[in-house]
Parts: sequence; C-alpha cells; structure tokens
Amino acid sequence: MYSKTLDNFADVAAVKAAFSRDKPLAFFISSMMAGAYVGIGIILIFTLGQQVDPSLRSLVMGACFGIALTLVIFAGSDLFTGHTLFMTVGVARGSSDWAGLVRNWVMSWVGNLAGSVLLAWVFWLAGGGQVLKEGADLIYTASAAKMNAPALALIARAALCNWLVCLAIWTSARASSDAAKCILIWWCLFAFIACGFEHSVANMTVFSLALFGNHPPSVSFGGMAYNLLWVTLGNIIGGAGFVGLAYLGASPKEAGETLVATQVPATASAR
Repeated sequence: MYSKTLDNFADVAAVKAAFSRDKPLAFFISSMMAGAYVGIGIILIFTLGQQVDPSLRSLVMGACFGIALTLVIFAGSDLFTGHTLFMTVGVARGSSDWAGLVRNWVMSWVGNLAGSVLLAWVFWLAGGGQVLKEGADLIYTASAAKMNAPALALIARAALCNWLVCLAIWTSARASSDAAKCILIWWCLFAFIACGFEHSVANMTVFSLALFGNHPPSVSFGGMAYNLLWVTLGNIIGGAGFVGLAYLGASPKEAGETLVATQVPATASAR
C-alpha cells in the first residue's frame, strides 16, 4: 500500500546523500535557503501575532505558517526535519548508509541554522518591523518560555511537531495535484503552530530574532542551545520514528506484495 511512496523517498535519500557528499557547499547553501524559508514564515506569524488579540493569536499564527514548508517543497531546499524522514527510509531500504545519514543530518542542521541567523540579522538591519519594535514583547516571551521549558516536555512537543511536518511531506508526496499538496501542507502546519509544538529550525529564527533585539535576561545563547538540543532530538523521534519507521512497519512484506500483484489482474478480468 505504501511501497511506492517509500521507494520514492528512498530514491530521494540516495540523491540527498550523494548531494551532501559530492557537493557539500551546494548542499549547505540549499540548507541555508530552507532555514531562511522557514524563517520567513516565523517573521510573518510573529508580525501578525503581535497585532491580534491574544485569544485569536494561536489561530491566526497557525493559519499563516503554511508558507514556510510550501516554500521549502515547491521552491526546493534541504530542511533538516524533512530529512529525518527521507534518510531513515533510505537507510532502511538500502539506498543510503549510516554515514550518509549522519553527514546529511549534521550538514542540513548547520545550514538551516546559518540561513535562519542570516535572515534574522537582515530583518534586524531592516528595522525589525512589528516583531522587534519598541514595546513588542511576543518574540521575547515566546523565546523565554521555550528556553526554560522542561527537557522532557520539549522532546515530546518536538516529536509531535515533526510527526505533523513529516506527515505534511508524506501526504503531499502522495497527492497528485499542487492544490491538494498545498492544502495538506497548510493543515499539518496549522496544527503544529496552533498547538504550540516545537520545531528546531523554526526556533532557530525565533531565538535569533530575540537575541538580536533588546531581549530580557531570560533569553540567552545558553537557553537557545538548551532548547535546540532537546527539540532536535524530539524532531528526530517524530520524523524518523513516528513517520519513517511507522510506515516502513506498516508496509506489506515483499511476499505479500507479490501475492497482491498476482491477484489484481485476476480480479480485474473477472469484472
């Protein structure tokens, strides 16, 4: 039932593993673009969130974050959280090895961070808009809450987050039309933002913006490192485990696939 999608993802993993190995600079630049694309979504939702009533904030911010993954998928770039799914399937299907997985994850994560910081710096140079203006506090309160949350809570929220992000990637890959892909991406990202889950790459821009601004003592580089450590771990659990390994486990065995394949023509001819 899911073998075709898994085979396609295994092919993607092989391409991404070769890309990061053979053209590391190009892969790093592509990863930077993904970090920046997610950061554009963060700037958008915090701009809007700063201006709406708190009772509507989760709804508005969640409804507007779909631009992030839409840009990543349709423009093309390399997002760490998506690669937790691709590379897990690739290793399981034999199209990549563990060395390729580790190299891909590390390079995409660092590239995403570089792109996020660069975007935040340019936005700060531009004046910070509604996000960093005098009296705006949403970016600081959100950052402080993320930086001081318990480790287990961060891991759990991050696992739930990347479950949804990778489901957006999985379902959009199985959809046939661009409109359907966009709707699926929108729903999954709406859910993760509105529910307050944790995405490592999104947090990179959130924290960078807060640190560039006039932040309180509760926002720090140490807090950023603390959050990203646990959230990255949780994102791996969500993408690799809850989606990648789950669908690998739910796929028919090779013998079962052969049996189904031999039955289909007979069933069709009987109609």
